[in-house]
Amino acid sequence: MTRTTLGLIAVFALIAAACVAFGAYFSYVTLLNAHRSIIEARFGIAATRVAEVAEMADSLGIRLPAQATLVTMLEREARSEPAITSIDLVDERGSVLFSSSPGRAGTSEGALRRGLSRPIRNDLGATIGQVVVRYDPQILAAGAQVLGADLTRIALPTLVAAGVATVLVGLLLAAGLRRAVRRAAQPDSWPPAAKAALVSATAAHRGAARLAAGGPESERGHA
Repeated sequence: MTRTTLGLIAVFALIAAACVAFGAYFSYVTLLNAHRSIIEARFGIAATRVAEVAEMADSLGIRLPAQATLVTMLEREARSEPAITSIDLVDERGSVLFSSSPGRAGTSEGALRRGLSRPIRNDLGATIGQVVVRYDPQILAAGAQVLGADLTRIALPTLVAAGVATVLVGLLLAAGLRRAVRRAAQPDSWPPAAKAALVSATAAHRGAARLAAGGPESERGHA
C-alpha cells in the first residue's frame, strides 16, 4: 500500500508540474505575440502617416511615381525609430519607387521582407501602392529573450512550489488513510453507532448459522 501511495503521489506531482510548465509556455507565446503587435503598431504609425500624405497627393492628381518629395518624409520617419532600417514607397507591381535608403529605389526583390505595410488607396478605394516599413528583427529577438528570462524566473519557483505542495498533500492524505485503516481494524475505537451495527450484524449472522445448522433436524421433527 505504501508503494502504491508513493507512486500516486509522484504521478500527481508530475501532473502539477506539467500544468505549470504548459501554463508558462502559453503565457510566453501570448506575451510574445503581444510584444510583436506593440512593436508593429509603433512602426505602423510612421507607415500610416506616409500613406495618408501619398493618398492626399494622389487625390490632387499627383500620381505615386511623381511624388518625389516624399523621400524627405520617408527619411525623417525612418530616423524617428532607430530599429527601422528603411521605409519604402512601393507601387502596385511591387517595385520600390522611393525609399529612405537610396539604394533600394527601383528594386523589387525583398520589398516586403521583414516588414509591415500600409496600403495606399485612390479616391475609388483601389489599392495603388503600399508603404513598407522594414525593421531590424533583433528588436523582436531581444524582447523574446527578456520575456523568456522573466517567465523562467517566475515559473521555476512556481513549478517547485506546485510539486512540493502536491507531495505534502499526498502524504497528508496517505497518513489519514492509514489511520482510518488502523481504526477500522480495531472495533473498540469505533463510534457507538458503528459498534451497535456490528453487534446487530454479528447476532444476525449467528442466528442464520444456528438455523442452517439445525435445519435438517427441524425438518425430521416435523415429519
